[in-house]
Amino acid sequence: MTFLDSITSIPQILESMVQTRSERMAGVASAVTGRRYRRVVLIGSGSSYNSALAACPLFDRLGIEACPLFPNQFTTYSSAFDRDALYVVISQGGATRLVYEAVEKLHEAGCSVCSITADVESPIARAADVAVDMGCGHEAFLYRTVGVCTTIVTCWQIALTMGLAFGSIDDASIAEADAAMIAAIASMPARLNQAMAWYDEHRFELMRADYLMCAGADDLWAVAREADIKAMEMVPMITRSFELEEIIHGPQNAFDASGVYVVFARRGADADKARAIAAFLSEKIGFCALVGNAGSGSDDCVFEEANDVFGALEHLTFAQVLAYRLADDHGRDLTRRINADISAYIAKEL
Repeated sequence: MTFLDSITSIPQILESMVQTRSERMAGVASAVTGRRYRRVVLIGSGSSYNSALAACPLFDRLGIEACPLFPNQFTTYSSAFDRDALYVVISQGGATRLVYEAVEKLHEAGCSVCSITADVESPIARAADVAVDMGCGHEAFLYRTVGVCTTIVTCWQIALTMGLAFGSIDDASIAEADAAMIAAIASMPARLNQAMAWYDEHRFELMRADYLMCAGADDLWAVAREADIKAMEMVPMITRSFELEEIIHGPQNAFDASGVYVVFARRGADADKARAIAAFLSEKIGFCALVGNAGSGSDDCVFEEANDVFGALEHLTFAQVLAYRLADDHGRDLTRRINADISAYIAKEL
């Protein structure tokens, strides 16, 4: 099995999750019914944080305030707790030390905790009030890929379940959302093939780069962050990601021709800004690609999302293929860790 096989397997897994939403969310539905949770705090590290960030716009559309936090932010620095908020802790392995400590801290404060883990018998899942299966099973590779997509879908399903309980959506709207999600998932294989072809066309520019910078707005900022972390850990190479507006508030002073720039953007509020940034980068700095339906240039990867609510999955497919192809061309063995000795200095798991 190759890493590409892992990416290829994702749509079928996600479709099954959508089809079994009611069963998957039964515990969440029971926990939120009769409670006025108008706020959700999502706690996770790395790709778990990025997945939570990608799901936040849907919570907002449903009238639910969503706040993503890193575990260290919460366990070390937070002293205020909201008993009227649902806390969702995310850990694919289910044993992240600081996430477990967050659960303990929340219970001491009398708060409700929902976990998302790949193993519902893991320490974090057992400690939570409601344990939700992440849906990814055991990943064959060290670098979380299936789990990123399944976590996003799981968070979306939590948002829909809460919206239904609070009356901000009805059963018909839930069915429409499921259908829209299925449409986005059905487009992922086409995005994979398109990303592969795009990489082949631009392989020279990509392989000569010393670093990668990514940008995006709203849920596509989460995609940019995930593209960043995947390339850094898998290739490995120096990477940075920025919210679209923030990439021109100082970082532009570090732009030079030794980097590659990827801007995730769709038509809408930030489209003109994304195009202007990409035009500057392409004309004055070096290689830049717009990814999504805001682009039109020869270096861009242009596609129409099935819908913009769940379109992050299509953009994420591009990000995963980009990291995989760069790692493969750099001769990386993706079954082996780099700098694994760090665990002798600091342990992130129980």
